[in-house]
Amino acid sequence: MSGRRGRLSALVKTVVVVGQITSAGVIAAALAPRVAEAATSVPPAVRAPLAAALTTASGSWAVVAMGQRGVPLNTFWQIFFRASDAASWTLVTPTGVADNGGLTLTAASDGSVTAGFEPSQLLRYSPLARSDDEGSSWTPALVPASLVAGPDAVAVAGRSGPALALTRHGTGQVLASSGSFLRWAPLSGSGSPTGAAASGCEVEGLDAVAFGPSATPMVGTGCGRPGQVGVFARDGTGWRLIGPTLAGALAGSSTRVLRLNASGSTSTALVAAAAAGHSDLLGLWRPPAGAWSDSPPLSVGPAQRILATAVGLNGEQLVLLSKPGTNGELDMASGPGLGWTALASPPDGTVTLALLGDGNVDAFSVNGSRLRIYTVAPHQSTWALSQSMNVPLAYGSS
Repeated sequence: MSGRRGRLSALVKTVVVVGQITSAGVIAAALAPRVAEAATSVPPAVRAPLAAALTTASGSWAVVAMGQRGVPLNTFWQIFFRASDAASWTLVTPTGVADNGGLTLTAASDGSVTAGFEPSQLLRYSPLARSDDEGSSWTPALVPASLVAGPDAVAVAGRSGPALALTRHGTGQVLASSGSFLRWAPLSGSGSPTGAAASGCEVEGLDAVAFGPSATPMVGTGCGRPGQVGVFARDGTGWRLIGPTLAGALAGSSTRVLRLNASGSTSTALVAAAAAGHSDLLGLWRPPAGAWSDSPPLSVGPAQRILATAVGLNGEQLVLLSKPGTNGELDMASGPGLGWTALASPPDGTVTLALLGDGNVDAFSVNGSRLRIYTVAPHQSTWALSQSMNVPLAYGSS
């Protein structure tokens, strides 16, 4: 067994003493049965799946499901990295912990990255793995509770900075760590927005966490109050509702934050808005100490669902929607006030897409253990095969 695998396997054993590293209240949340998601007016199909990618100054990261994707125990989630100056992707998945339940990934501005393992089978807590060298090696840690199954369930403010983890306790609870990734406690006591700030949104479940400017903790939620977007910031005085209020045709919509990230000093979000049986997506961007700006809405049909999302270097939002008779509808919001751009439908078998720093889009097409990566350049309509590989998968090992 390799040293890396041994360290991660040893981490799993620490759950028997997890009561020594966190409060009894969090332990109870970790061991409790999983709860149903909070009721919300946003259709379940309009949610962000774990198939996701993000791009930072150092490169692009992609989370890809492989294997027999209709069979949970034979589904193997993988992480791929492509450096900004590289011509190909590299498999960098942490080893030693089962990833059948899914993976979530966050990257900090200093280049460090943290992967969170979604629980599977009887597991009721989430291992973590952190890398400071672009996935070449990983340091194990854990969250003593089950992470929410979303692409932004973990946020880290750099190598030695604080961390946030969104867990499944109740309708969602935010845990915070000072940087050790071993000691966690609910953020601000309850771990969720409360009081006047929460009533201004009528919170309907927590969906994403991020760090804004100056490492300010942020959480994205569902909002039942018409037209209100649920983005909250936590500072010394408590929670503040900082999400915008939608106007025009979306003023009467309930909303849900699907993605919440920081691109440099700009906070970005992908939001679903629903009213009268109709749903829309819109991108949001907020500079430090500035107001939110949005994209025009992208209509989502009643039979459509989100298959994958990606966040670009400058906060661009990329969304793959299902569309009967095609390999999916691919749309991109480039920035405030700019309309959604329809891109060429991706190749057959595409499960994840990444928006590279040079503007190209890469599509990860999967057939069992076989991975093909296709690339389309800006303003082009033809996908070209750029890379292929076989990924070793241990079928029947879970």
